[in-house]
Amino acid sequence: MEDYVALDVKTANSSRASICAIGMAQFKNGQLTNSLYSLVNPHEPFAQRNVTVHGIDASAVANAPTFTELLPLLRRWLDHQLIVSHTNFDISALRQTLEKHSQPQLTFKYLDSYVICQQLVTHSVHRLADMAAHFSIPYPRQHHALTDAQTCGQLIAKLVAHHEVPTLNGLINIAGFHQLGVSSHLEQKKFEQTSVLDLVDISTEVKTADFKRFIPTALFYQQNIVLTGHLKLMTRATAFQKIRAVGGVPQNQLTATTNFLVVGHTNPLLVGQDGKTDKIRQAEEINRIFPVITIIDEADFLKAIAQ
Repeated sequence: MEDYVALDVKTANSSRASICAIGMAQFKNGQLTNSLYSLVNPHEPFAQRNVTVHGIDASAVANAPTFTELLPLLRRWLDHQLIVSHTNFDISALRQTLEKHSQPQLTFKYLDSYVICQQLVTHSVHRLADMAAHFSIPYPRQHHALTDAQTCGQLIAKLVAHHEVPTLNGLINIAGFHQLGVSSHLEQKKFEQTSVLDLVDISTEVKTADFKRFIPTALFYQQNIVLTGHLKLMTRATAFQKIRAVGGVPQNQLTATTNFLVVGHTNPLLVGQDGKTDKIRQAEEINRIFPVITIIDEADFLKAIAQ
């Protein structure tokens, strides 16, 4: 299993940029190997609602380091690591606090154990305390940044063991996600669910040509291209850009001028048991009258846009 760092933060008030405590727990091969906890002086007022939850008030942090004073240590723990947290709150708070102090964003990938539990654990609620009880994880002190981080990390390890997958990537895939979240000074890509768990590849059943039969140069030049299904390696917008870059014309719908239909993975739960989208059915119907639309799979599409 990949190494990861579990993160939890507490805030002084409703602003996510008011971090007043931070807990981090390192895990290697699913085992807790190191932990770090610190109070943080946010130099902001404390809201009673927040104090009631975590028990930290202005007097508790009076002599605590500021966020910027802790930042070198945070970089050593978090930069270029795989981070896990229970809900996206902690990742968002870290980003907003860095922004508040005019500091560059850390670079890391992350996943959210809360949304993974929503997909994989049959339970009415998926709060950290509920999941700890469900998996018999010791949880001595709720709403404390360190024990919350440690419990979150142990929860991930339990999920991996329970579902008998060797990697965290395997865990997120069975939960219906196809990529980790990414945070850096250049981009923020949220850890969001996709329907990849339900997707199937029917391209071998419907495609009408193999790439080896194609003219190798400028296959898509001045050709009209329609996409259907989910492309595993790029977004629809990126695919359109790639088509234009080789002189092709992307189309949203099949028309009398369409030359190619690219078939990605499809969801039988949405389109029918055979996995065929409306575009596939329409192309097949057109081709029964006269074979004018070449149907290819994603692998051949990638070769075509690489010409």
